[in-house]
Formats: sequence, C-alpha cells, structure tokens
Amino acid sequence: MKKIITVLLLILFIPSISASYAGDKPPVTIIHDTHRGGVEFSLGNSTYSGAMDQNDTYTVSFDIDIPDNGKIKIARAYSYWVWSKKGLEGIYPLMNVSISHVGTTTQVSHSEMYTDTKGFVARYDFFSGVDVYNVSDRIHGDGTYSISIRNSADDGRTFCLQGIGLLIIYESEGSPVVEYWINEGCDMLYADYGITPEMATTTIYFKGEVDKGSVSNASLITICPSGGYSQSTKQTRNKLFFNEKTSTIPIIGDIIKVLFGSGKMWKNPYIISDSVQIAQDERDVTNYLQHVDNFVSIQDRGDYMVSTNALLILEKGNNEQVSNSTRGFGLLSGIVLLLIVFAALRSKR
Repeated sequence: MKKIITVLLLILFIPSISASYAGDKPPVTIIHDTHRGGVEFSLGNSTYSGAMDQNDTYTVSFDIDIPDNGKIKIARAYSYWVWSKKGLEGIYPLMNVSISHVGTTTQVSHSEMYTDTKGFVARYDFFSGVDVYNVSDRIHGDGTYSISIRNSADDGRTFCLQGIGLLIIYESEGSPVVEYWINEGCDMLYADYGITPEMATTTIYFKGEVDKGSVSNASLITICPSGGYSQSTKQTRNKLFFNEKTSTIPIIGDIIKVLFGSGKMWKNPYIISDSVQIAQDERDVTNYLQHVDNFVSIQDRGDYMVSTNALLILEKGNNEQVSNSTRGFGLLSGIVLLLIVFAALRSKR
C-alpha cells in the first residue's frame, strides 16, 4: 500500500516539475566565449501581433551596425509567441520563417524550441514559448534585415507573436576583449494560484570564474515577454536580483553588504506598453560581480511574466586601481554606517 501511495504522489508531482507558474525551467547557458568584439541584442520594431490566423504574416526590422573591421560570428533570432491554440486546446504553433535583406529573401528553420504552461488543468492553459533560429549564415554585415513569420497551419490553429529578438555577436580586432554568457529558455512565472513570490522566482547561472580586476564594465541584459508592471500602481510587481539572495536580514544584512560587498536588488525593472509586450532590461552590474558562478534571479510578485533570455557581458580592461579605491570607500562607508547604527541602538536603551 505504501508503494502505491508513493507512486501516486510521484505522478501528481510530475506536472509541477515539467511546467508550472513556478521558477522551474530557468534559461540555461548555450554560448560562453571570450574574444575581441562585442555583443548586441535588439527587439527591432517589435509590437504585439494579436491573433494570427492561417497565412497571416508578421514582420520585424533590425538595423545592424558593427565596426568597419568587424565580422559577425553568431546571429540568433528569437520568436516570442503566446496563446497558441486550436479552439480551446493548447497546441504548438506552425510557422514559416524568412529573412530579407537588400531584396533577397531566404527561408530559415528553427534550431530550438522552449515552452512552458501554467501546469494545471484549467481553461486557457495554452502554450507560450520561444523558437530560436540560427541565422549566422543569413546575416553578413551592416544594413537593415527583416524577419517575417507566417502562420503556416491549415487546421485552424492560431497564435500571437509578442515580438522577435535578434542576438548579434561580432569579432573585431579594434574592439576590447569581451567575455559573455548567453542563456536561453522559457520559464513562466506568476505569483498566484497558490504560487508564492519565492516559488515564482527563476535563478539563472553564469558558471565559471571571473577575474574581477580585469573587468572594466559588466552588463546584464534580461528579456521577459509579458513582464511589466502597470505604471499607475505603486506596488512592487517584479524584482531583479544579481548575485543576491531573494531574502536578506534587515539592517544587519545591509551593513554586511556595504562592508564586504554583495549583490543588488532592483524593484519593478520590467516595463511594457499596450503595443510593446516584451520587457527588455539592461543595466551595469560591474560593482556586483563575484569571482565565480555569477547569477541572476527574476521574481514575479503578481505581474505574470516569462523569463526567456539572460546575457552577461564582461568588457575586459585594467580597472584594478578603480576597484581597489571603490572597495576602500565601501569599507569606510560600512564602518561609518556600523558606528551610526551602534550609537542609535545604545540611545534606545
């Protein structure tokens, strides 16, 4: 009897692992490299498509501009889709994808597909996902490139496109050395239906050691379709953490951060509008790097979002003197803050 109960519990538990509103499918690193050059990510002129019926076509244009002596090493395109269905049944979309440049149009096929659903039986449990296309052999240099997606299904299935993203990685001898991690995936997050904000948190890792003394600038780019709190609300609807635990000890935790350095948390980093349904956040995280296994956590707090892309880009240069002075200032500030708190606690006795 115990074995039967155990098997039943495992069966019941499987859906919560394979798909849910919890952070259970974090984007993973698919590219990690170092060379002279740069990394760019753009959503072009993406807007929300609305429902796409058979043969409906959606197009996004991208303006590419790399250094004169640069050469494109990798180009990857991402189609972000939602509400993929046939009637009231969730179903995967069928797409025909092409890319156009200076009058020439060629077809492309997808390399990967990442998907997620809410993970429980209910109405409107339709699929959301990202299709990835390797277009490295289609994009060769500067100019305007247009990517078009057509609903190629002939059985009545429909879907909506939130936009298209384009990743460009180029090599250039005249550019600084860059080290970068490119993470892809699809993790649906929603702190509702019994899912707490702590559960609706996806943590994305950039594995490996970092020589912090050689980094002159560190940039973090995260992409979240549907993410973006209403600008009229004062509530915190989503959070972004870099090398920071999602819960900290008040006051004492803040002192430790100042004294010894730590990560950072930002409230409501994701913003969208009625026409633009993909939130793109880019920020400087140079001061919050750690020596090994940097990570970012994205937390939903009732907003609803899908975590799909995370890029960590390190530009190498000699900033050791700046780093040392910053650490010294942080230590001094921490000591002053500690003395102030200590004095305040003594005065309350």
